[in-house]
Amino acid sequence: MRLKYAFLLSIFCVIILSCTDKKPVSQSQGASVPQEDSVPVKKVDRVKVVKRQPPTYKILIPSPYRYCDPDTMISKNWVELYKVGKEYYVGKARYSIEIIPDECGNGSAPELLGKRNTILFLNQLPIRLGKVQAANIEISDTTYLIPGTTYSFTFLGKRYKLEAKAQGKDVFQNYALLLNGERFFREVEAGCAAFNFLFAGDLDGDSKLDLVLSAPIDNESLRVFLFLSTCAPPGLQIGKAAEIVDDFSC
Repeated sequence: MRLKYAFLLSIFCVIILSCTDKKPVSQSQGASVPQEDSVPVKKVDRVKVVKRQPPTYKILIPSPYRYCDPDTMISKNWVELYKVGKEYYVGKARYSIEIIPDECGNGSAPELLGKRNTILFLNQLPIRLGKVQAANIEISDTTYLIPGTTYSFTFLGKRYKLEAKAQGKDVFQNYALLLNGERFFREVEAGCAAFNFLFAGDLDGDSKLDLVLSAPIDNESLRVFLFLSTCAPPGLQIGKAAEIVDDFSC
């Protein structure tokens, strides 16, 4: 009887072991998978964050030049701000360059001519071509920004006050222009006050005021500034975007 019981017990153990043997197989298969810390990690290159650089503006005006060479600067890819009646427009640049005698008798000089009533040539402009919104201020060749004068106007429902301040009479010291009380332009010394408006309106497409000013230091120089709201320093309404300077003195 004991032998029979021992025989049955041995068979039962064989059956149990044959079932449990299957588990180590599956475990061994699972153990063959590499551990998480041993899995080779694919290196991902760091994404370089490229800061958006502000546009670099270049400007020219219809004028003779002595030191600047408009022929090497301007191209058909430029645009121009021009006036038709009392309206202002931006279009593809239409111009010609002629060689004229130098006023000082020193050879010749290039003269950039606009084929329309051109105010300003620009190498680029973030605004659609066509009509440009302008401020309700009458601008002419005699709209001089003489120290002590104030121009009040509106643009897109907002009121603006442009003031010119300086010390002195014949030669002005610390000439400054203020827009709604904020100084955005200063000249330590200016031989005359022949500074004047060329344009007041929106040129960069953000429905905020932009300005184009002529600000020669004396009667024998050319200097024009483009001020854009999109180039304004923190706390100011406009900032200088471009400048063109030339000298006609003999």
